[in-house]
Amino acid sequence: MTTSPDQEPQGLRRALGLASITIFGIGDILGTGVYGLVGRIAGMTGTAAWVSCVIAGITAGLTGLTYAELTSRYPKAGGAAHFCHVIHRNTFVTFLVTFFVGLSGVFSMATGARIIGNYALALLPGAPAVARDQLVPLAFVLLLGAIAMRGIVLSSAANTVCTIIEFSGLLFVIFLGARFLGSVSYLDFAAAAAPHQGTPAALLAVSGASLAFYAFIGFEDLANLSEEVIHPERNVPLAIGLSVAGTILIYCLVALVAVSVMAPAALAESQSPLLDVVRKAAPGFPLWIYTVVPVFAAFNTALLNLLMTSRLLYGMSRKGSGVLPPLFSHVHPTWRTPIVGVGVAVTVAIVLLLCFRDIKTLASGTSTFLLVVFLLLHLALIRVKRNPTAAPAAFPVPLAIPVLGFLSCAGLLMRQDTTALHAAATLGLVALIVYAVQRIRGKLDGKPVD
Repeated sequence: MTTSPDQEPQGLRRALGLASITIFGIGDILGTGVYGLVGRIAGMTGTAAWVSCVIAGITAGLTGLTYAELTSRYPKAGGAAHFCHVIHRNTFVTFLVTFFVGLSGVFSMATGARIIGNYALALLPGAPAVARDQLVPLAFVLLLGAIAMRGIVLSSAANTVCTIIEFSGLLFVIFLGARFLGSVSYLDFAAAAAPHQGTPAALLAVSGASLAFYAFIGFEDLANLSEEVIHPERNVPLAIGLSVAGTILIYCLVALVAVSVMAPAALAESQSPLLDVVRKAAPGFPLWIYTVVPVFAAFNTALLNLLMTSRLLYGMSRKGSGVLPPLFSHVHPTWRTPIVGVGVAVTVAIVLLLCFRDIKTLASGTSTFLLVVFLLLHLALIRVKRNPTAAPAAFPVPLAIPVLGFLSCAGLLMRQDTTALHAAATLGLVALIVYAVQRIRGKLDGKPVD
């Protein structure tokens, strides 16, 4: 007999303390983005790539603080969708946020799978294309699903191992390139690759930041793990702040080292920029080791995005939300994990892998979806802070934080890749159609739709 998902024995297990949830955040942020995008950022901004990292980091920090206060007010699984559900009280807004956040998670999973396929076979030029494009990515996604279904403790252990490896890989790049620091001017926007030369420096910096922002995505996943964190009203906000601050420093150091070792134009042409930085900075270093590191980074990011998406589906399908069918709230009686949500996320990621092969499209789509969501969240916090009857905040921030966060997210969204913007608009239309169908079905079934 299946127990109601509202009963305590079927609830999620609180097993993560401050250290564990902070490692989750750092590991999620320090994922595929920095390994795959630092070269393209340098190609857009020249040796001033670090400036774009700072701008993107500030935007992430402002958004992270908005998440922190909202999480301290409403510490439940569902994250952004749950916040919008209780604040905006508009079913379409809630549905749109759920739709876009879920898409960002599975798009990011597919991005990680593509990167793993490329890096895992980088030193095997004779490997068949089908292995790189299909077999390895698909096997990777299925492995992620098995780990996520087994439980949050196993997922946390896997995250810890991957975080140590990817963090060590970035520190290794910084260590190798430290002797090159000071060899170039770090505000030379004119050193950008040919397509970007002649563009005003301010626009280049923001354009680079719009791309770099993908590398900072991950802090928002922590909110979706609130029901598995001990004392979430305190530990989740602290973990968000610690994660974002630490990664800003690391990214800036990596960007400074990369443009010191290699010319920005050369970095922009590289498919594996940090591997090429290691190749030039330490010619005798066995490259297979640094081929493995990005694989662990991509694995870690994709695992955490799978956890986020499955918890989102779980949180927004429970009794009281009514955004998704109750089926998504089913929890395995032994493992205590939302197995239906995990299965759906894995299935959609597989479909994306079969339909898209362009890593840039997948990564840009992730950023675009989340920037739209972040705009709605900043508006939500502004609204709730002006409501004297709203739930109290254990971690309040000044009103200026969501205001500045809204403006910074809007600026980055305006400089996003046009292909990603078109994709977001198209999928937004799909969301509108799906929502309309759900409303019609709700009326036919005699169910409330608002």
